[in-house]
Amino acid sequence: MVSRQTRIFVPPTSLFNHVFWAETVLGCVVAPLVRQFSALKWFWFARYVSDQSDSGDCDINAIPAYFGTDRNYFSIGPQGHFRSLRFRYSVEENELDTFEQQARDLIQQYQCAISDFRDYDYIKELGGKRFLAGEFDQQRQRVRAGLVLQNFNSLCKLCIHTLSGPDQNGIYRTELSDSEQNPRQSIFESVHHFFCNITEVPTRVLVAGHSIGTDWYPPETVEGTIVTSFDVHF
Repeated sequence: MVSRQTRIFVPPTSLFNHVFWAETVLGCVVAPLVRQFSALKWFWFARYVSDQSDSGDCDINAIPAYFGTDRNYFSIGPQGHFRSLRFRYSVEENELDTFEQQARDLIQQYQCAISDFRDYDYIKELGGKRFLAGEFDQQRQRVRAGLVLQNFNSLCKLCIHTLSGPDQNGIYRTELSDSEQNPRQSIFESVHHFFCNITEVPTRVLVAGHSIGTDWYPPETVEGTIVTSFDVHF
């Protein structure tokens, strides 16, 4: 088996110029790819909106500059935000070329873009210090990487299973829940609740004036703004 990755960028077209752009690239590209390919051992993905300086896992210079958009999804060139899905996967080595050609065909069909396919060291990432504390040796690193990978793989499969669409415009969305346990109409509210319940993960929000954020996406501030932290329990 070989572990590989690519980074799928979406264009500023009507198919993707909305808040469901990631669900749509999942429905159009990733879902049909993983469903039809039996030699696939595992996969996982994560969505990103970043400026052109974020060149990780790709050659950002190979992505068309017009893919950069403002917050209303209008193309403004290289100074804009580039929307992408990092896609990691493992397939049998003798099926790799076929899998990646099918992926490339789907990506091109929907006018998305990638710079390349490249190797992915999941043990280094998922067994690194971000996911492993305490005693650090190769055996624990390998086991921890495998456990984190199983978690991500299952979550991504669930994410695809919740897709609804395409609608008349070719857009995919996440199915809407009518359970009172999901006040924002997403089943992932309950998934998130149980994740927090099981792990007791420390969670907080950061407040600065009228702006709210997290450690990952801090609130907007100006010089002298006081940032206050509030613990959140799910």
